[in-house]
Amino acid sequence: MSAEQSEWKNKLFFGDNLEILRTHISDDSVDLIYLDPPFNSHATYTMLFQEKTGERPAAQITAFEDTWHWRPESENAFGEVVKGSSGGLSGLLHSFRAFLGSDDMMAYLTMMAIRLRELHRVLKKTGTLYLHCDPAASHYLKLLLDAVFGMKNYRNEIVWCYAGGGIPKKDFPRKHDVIFRYTKSDAYLYKPVYRPYTPGTIQRGRTKVKGKYAEAGLRPGGTSVNDWWTDVPKIASPTDPEKLGYPTQKPEALLERILQASSNEHDLVLDPFCGCGTTVAVAERLNRRWIGIDIACPAIELIIRRLQHPLLSSFEIIGLPKGPESAKTLVGASRHQFEGWV
Repeated sequence: MSAEQSEWKNKLFFGDNLEILRTHISDDSVDLIYLDPPFNSHATYTMLFQEKTGERPAAQITAFEDTWHWRPESENAFGEVVKGSSGGLSGLLHSFRAFLGSDDMMAYLTMMAIRLRELHRVLKKTGTLYLHCDPAASHYLKLLLDAVFGMKNYRNEIVWCYAGGGIPKKDFPRKHDVIFRYTKSDAYLYKPVYRPYTPGTIQRGRTKVKGKYAEAGLRPGGTSVNDWWTDVPKIASPTDPEKLGYPTQKPEALLERILQASSNEHDLVLDPFCGCGTTVAVAERLNRRWIGIDIACPAIELIIRRLQHPLLSSFEIIGLPKGPESAKTLVGASRHQFEGWV
């Protein structure tokens, strides 16, 4: 570990990740980025304050609204991206707008485009980005990623399959998420991940139809994990010990797999939409350095409680009000978030 790494203090930011990326994170400094951005599902997330049983308490505060609308800030962001980007991203956004108009989805894609450009800037040449989404907007997001990172740096479309939840009457049940994996160059880190063989494979071994692989026998570490993941269960049960009551919470096993495949100990991991903090908690446990960012004050408070454990290293909290003046600043920026902080 370098002297710079040994002096590093993990950082948890409260605020708009676009502003924080631009003012606090330098070029080519991050080894791994995982983001699970809001999916434009038009849900208002109040579940952060529910009990693990799912029951609503008597008082409840809305954490944030996963709803995007075309507003003046969307127009400004659109203009900034199309003027400051190469032909690929600029042309793509113009095409999106010609097709979608100035609707909610266009506002969402504009928000993502301007942030993906910053994430590309801060990622190291050897780094990897994982973007987690559901199929509602995945087709648009992949085109954005192609435009920002380059088609040649597309590596995988990982399909995370899971069970649980309701069953619709007029559609096949929607039981998967998509995770796009992109790198910044060909010089990226990747460590294969293995899973145990099935009992049938262990019993029969490698058959002759495997050709030269039959002679090698079974690998001690198991078989390689493919780009469809069925062995990581979703947090669904209200009695799940990991469950924190946060609506977009992902299981720690999912982040463990990603971090182990694309980072080493002491590498820097960034989650710009860190929610309840699963990425930073796993990074902490796996001895990675980390930066977490979230715009919802209650989410930051939840992460602080999650990480305040005697075995965890110290971390720096940036952006929460520390006195009357900074509290007034938060009121001016967002009365909604100020209420959450109070």
